[in-house]
Amino acid sequence: MTYASMLVAVEEGAASDSRLELACDLAIAFDALLVGVSVGSIAPPLYDPLAGGAMIGELLTLYRDIAETEVERARLRFAEITTGRALETDWRGGVGYPAEFVSRAARAADLLILGCRNPRAPSHAPDVADVLMGSGRPVLVVPPTRLRSPVGNPALIAWKDCREARHALTGALPLLQRASSVTLYSVCTAGENEAADGEIAEVVRYLARHRIHAEPVIALAGDEPTGRQILDEAMAREAGLIVAGAYGHARLREWALGGVTRDLIADSTICLALAH
Repeated sequence: MTYASMLVAVEEGAASDSRLELACDLAIAFDALLVGVSVGSIAPPLYDPLAGGAMIGELLTLYRDIAETEVERARLRFAEITTGRALETDWRGGVGYPAEFVSRAARAADLLILGCRNPRAPSHAPDVADVLMGSGRPVLVVPPTRLRSPVGNPALIAWKDCREARHALTGALPLLQRASSVTLYSVCTAGENEAADGEIAEVVRYLARHRIHAEPVIALAGDEPTGRQILDEAMAREAGLIVAGAYGHARLREWALGGVTRDLIADSTICLALAH
């Protein structure tokens, strides 16, 4: 299995540049098309309800001009970083609600590459939760400062026998095939041990059919949050990638992430391969 096309969110700043550099390396490694995407958002203007409509129109025009300028700067930065590399590129840019724009653009990509902990989300940058729940694609979440590459280093699969974890696992298979080692890690209570043994064994055999040797590890849930336990295990193994299902529920327009997913995104310095 492989990725034929990838989509990366592009903005201004060091975190975006680092994410784009990684996306270039991945696209070259997988011989994939790399699509850059940037979305400018028109911030709701503050206005006096007694003022005339002409002023509101002028403000909206100003905000749109600012948004389009931001997108153009992102396009130029994408071209600057990708030019001269041995990869095929494309560009998607526009003005709108960032998560919706990126989710629609995901129809042309096998893997989405997004940043996390972005203070400009959700109004001026794609929110990871909204894209995870709306795109139908696996998402590689890249921390602002990452310790290691998700390719060529150990990988840890945070396993839970549910739809989200299965989707994340299949979406990450190309990355797992390039990992130096793979750990299938399950956190469960004492009463769940026996059932977990059988589940884990089946997943190990499934991965073996994809030429991935995985070491099964079943850990007892402790006092600390499960997300923290997963991160500690990944750090101890010097992992460059954590694969996990993304759990959440609808909250009005946006999505609220479950505790484990939220902790991983908030605290990880390791790339996360997530799917809902």
